[in-house]
Amino acid sequence: MKFLCLHGMGTNSDIHEAQLAPILAQLDPAHEFVFVDGLIQCEPADGAKGVFPGPFYCYYDKPVLERLQAAYNLIQEVIDDEGPFYGVVGFSQGSALAASLILHHQRTQPYAPDLFKIAIFTCASLPFDSASESRKDKYHTIICEKTGGVRVRDLLPGETVEASRANGFITAPAVSETVLRRYHPEREEARIRTPSVHIMGTNDLFLPQSRALAELCSPPVDVVTHDLGHQLPRDSTFARKAASAIENCIHRALSTC
Repeated sequence: MKFLCLHGMGTNSDIHEAQLAPILAQLDPAHEFVFVDGLIQCEPADGAKGVFPGPFYCYYDKPVLERLQAAYNLIQEVIDDEGPFYGVVGFSQGSALAASLILHHQRTQPYAPDLFKIAIFTCASLPFDSASESRKDKYHTIICEKTGGVRVRDLLPGETVEASRANGFITAPAVSETVLRRYHPEREEARIRTPSVHIMGTNDLFLPQSRALAELCSPPVDVVTHDLGHQLPRDSTFARKAASAIENCIHRALSTC
């Protein structure tokens, strides 16, 4: 089975492959993993510089429709050229992009087959909604930069969202650009219907976002936790636990085909 792999902001495909290596070593060796670099060069994520060679990438540097659509187009081109893919594996922004694309596909092509049979979200941030401007419910998902806490409220007229990694982007949008809202399970009826595995760290600033993304997914949802931050543990015990959850998800998806 073939899997599409999307890295985090300020990293690249080589880093993502290294992050996943302990888990991949525990999976069926017949599986194939395709790693895709983002479109935009950016500053490295914490801990990446000096350990891994650049350049470093993100899929979008600000959550505006033009950037998100360009990221969608990139992934669709890879699917057309190298797919179909049985599953998608995302880390941080890669998880958000995968979730956003899945929800976009469900909304715009409701009768088409799902893009993926399973989705694996690791250290995930919340996805942005490509249809934000046309939504009647104008809400704002707020991320606390100190605690990572997530809350949602009505969007105030003229309100802006600060550019920060916690908020999912690093370049401030122009005054004329509309910042896309982030999906939130309390205000959304839409759910990702793809069976999913969610791997999250209990000391990760992005933990509240990872939990909220799990709530945006319809059952079956498997959650695997570890006690680190915004990273994946490298010990064999964790790798076996994560790999077992992924293989179980694969088998459940196969049983529903």
